[in-house]
Amino acid sequence: MPTTPRTSPTHFSRIARRLSNETGMGYQKALKTVQENADTIMQQGPRLDAAGRDVAVRLLLKQSLEWWGPGIGAHMWPEQYHPVSMDLLSSDFGLCDEAVQAMDRAGDQNQPQPCGSTFDPSHLAAAGVEPLNYDAPNDEDWDDEDPAEIDPALLEAVDEPDRWQRYVLTDGPRPVYRLPSVHSLPPAAREELLRLAPDEAAARCEQLAAEQPAAAEAYLIRAELHLAAARDQGLERDREVLSEARRWYECALAVAEIPLFFPMPDHGVLPWQEEANRPLLRALYGLALIAHRHKRWNSAEMILLRLLYLDPVDEQQASALLKEVRVAAGIAAPDNTAGRPQEADAT
Repeated sequence: MPTTPRTSPTHFSRIARRLSNETGMGYQKALKTVQENADTIMQQGPRLDAAGRDVAVRLLLKQSLEWWGPGIGAHMWPEQYHPVSMDLLSSDFGLCDEAVQAMDRAGDQNQPQPCGSTFDPSHLAAAGVEPLNYDAPNDEDWDDEDPAEIDPALLEAVDEPDRWQRYVLTDGPRPVYRLPSVHSLPPAAREELLRLAPDEAAARCEQLAAEQPAAAEAYLIRAELHLAAARDQGLERDREVLSEARRWYECALAVAEIPLFFPMPDHGVLPWQEEANRPLLRALYGLALIAHRHKRWNSAEMILLRLLYLDPVDEQQASALLKEVRVAAGIAAPDNTAGRPQEADAT
């Protein structure tokens, strides 16, 4: 296969590693997929730097994407919340068996209930955030211009990591909802788990999940205690440790998302301030963090955007993790372009 600096085996290898991480298909199969789609990949832009390789992965995943800048891709902002567990169930990785079983045991649940209040994003406008104007003519149609005639500065692959705030502002005021309280453990049970040794806590979490099948928090605490014990041993990034924590985060998410199988009316929000919403929000954040550490940056971004859609007040600082994820994928943020390694997605 003839190569140029744009189509070198190194570029394809890096795309293949990203694709393998996202799908679990294995490096050799991923590399074959990349090579078979080389023409499509090269049509997506004038370069295959880290940002270009990120877009290539999105194309291979057949992902609907938006452009956050010249050659900068991102997941579509949700028009309504779609359960992440349903996406996992149909993905190459799948939803773990324990999560499917936990969902079945939890059974039917009440839908989110309106709180009678409204989330108003006007504070973003006061802070200088500009809404998106979907009706404005597209002045940034880079595909119709000769790249040689475009100012290179306008093609710089610089991210807009806080763009999610513009979507939130554009969506306008949204009603506040709360999830069923059955997702939370009683305070006494929560305190008991925090006092137990790791093995005892894991056994007690399993017992609580059997007694209260809808208590997503039992799975959450099991994941968090598992990570805390690994951190004490310096193993918080060990792949087996992360995979074990991921199982319990998936269980928590699968149970807590049951009330959202039907969309909330009026595109409601589920803010952190409502305690009943916290198990779901913690599960989303935890699962995104695990995906980030597994170098599944595309998956992590998808989860974080849905989390920010549900809780735009962002009490958990999901936006900070989103910036980390996009920088790790090789997409430069405006405040750290200078001096940052340009091959951040290399493995």
